[in-house]
Amino acid sequence: MLNILRKIIAVILSAVMIPGGFSYSGRSVFGSAVFDVTLDEQTHELCEMVKESSYLDLEKLVTRLPDPSAPAKIIGTVFLLNTEGFRNLMFSLRDRCYADGQTTLGKVFYLIGAYFRGFESCRIHLEKQEGGYYEFLLDVTYGDGYTDTIHSGAYYNPETGLFYGKDDKGMFEIGFNFDINEMIVYATVNSWMREFGFCLGYDILTYITPLYFYHTRRFKFDYAGKEWMIQVWKGMYVMANGAEVGIYNRKPHSAITYYDCAGDEDMMKMSFDLYHGDKLLFSRARENHWWVNGFQLSKTLYSADELTLKFTIEMKDKEMLDAFCKAVDNNIWGDVSYTVNGLDVSLVW
Repeated sequence: MLNILRKIIAVILSAVMIPGGFSYSGRSVFGSAVFDVTLDEQTHELCEMVKESSYLDLEKLVTRLPDPSAPAKIIGTVFLLNTEGFRNLMFSLRDRCYADGQTTLGKVFYLIGAYFRGFESCRIHLEKQEGGYYEFLLDVTYGDGYTDTIHSGAYYNPETGLFYGKDDKGMFEIGFNFDINEMIVYATVNSWMREFGFCLGYDILTYITPLYFYHTRRFKFDYAGKEWMIQVWKGMYVMANGAEVGIYNRKPHSAITYYDCAGDEDMMKMSFDLYHGDKLLFSRARENHWWVNGFQLSKTLYSADELTLKFTIEMKDKEMLDAFCKAVDNNIWGDVSYTVNGLDVSLVW
C-alpha cells in the first residue's frame, strides 16, 4: 500500500512541476500572492538563470501560491475535525515511514499534518553541506507560531550545475535531475517510472494533451526468450526540446501493448545527440541505462520534423544485433538509417 501511494504522489509531483511555471499576460496562473514565500539571494539567482533561458518562471510559481490554510480551516470547522489529533496521527505515520525507509511517503504524511496546522510563511534557502554541495531547505512558520525546517531532498552542486537527489531518485525524489548549465532535465536510472512499464496508451494520452508534440518509432524483435521493444521519441515537450530512447521487454506471446521497463540485466549502453538542422542542441553521454532522455528548456521550440536524433546502442551479442537491425529495416516509415560498428548500432532519425 505504501508503495502504491508513493507512486501516485510521484506522478502528481511530476505532472505539476513543469506546467505550473506558465504565466498568462504577466499574471501567475495561481492569481495574486497571498501565501508569504520568500527566496534567499542564491535561490533567486538560480531561478533567474532558468527564466532567462526559458519561459519557466520558478520564482513566480512558488511565490504566487494561494493561501493554503483556508481549505483546512473550512474542513476543520464544517466536519468538526480534531485538527490537533489529526496532525499527531499524520506525524506518527511519518515516523513509521521513516523507520521503514519510506522517506518520500513519510514527507507526504508530514506535509499533510503540517497543512492542518496552518501554514503562514515559508523561506526557501540553500544551505552548504560537507563536500561543497548545497541542500534546499524550507523554513516554515505555522499559524500557531510554531516553526520548523523541512529538508527538501533536492541538492545543488555549483561546480557541475547539477540539481539532483540522493539514492538515484532525482531531485525531490521525482525521478529527474536538472543540469542548469545546459538547461537539461533528464531521468535517473531508478526513477519511479521504471515500475510502471510502458504501453501504447501512454502515448495516446500524451498526444491528446496540448503540451506535447512529438514523434515516436517502435522497433520490436524477439531475443533470448523475450519480446523486446526499443522505442525512440523526439519533439517538443511542454517548454523543452527533447528526445528519448527506451528499452522494454515482456514474456513471449503477450496479447496486450504493455511492456516492462528493462531490468538491470537487460540495460544497455546508450547515447544520443539531438540536432536542429546542423546545430547540436545537446548530447546525452554514453551510459548503461534503460531510458536515456533529455529535455532542454528553451524559449525557441522546434517541431519533431525539424529535429534530428542520432543515437547509438550497444547490443549484447550478434544475435541481438541482427534481430534489432531487422526490426529497423522493417520500420514502415522508412525514415531511420543506421550503421554498425562491432556491436554498436548508430541510428539517424
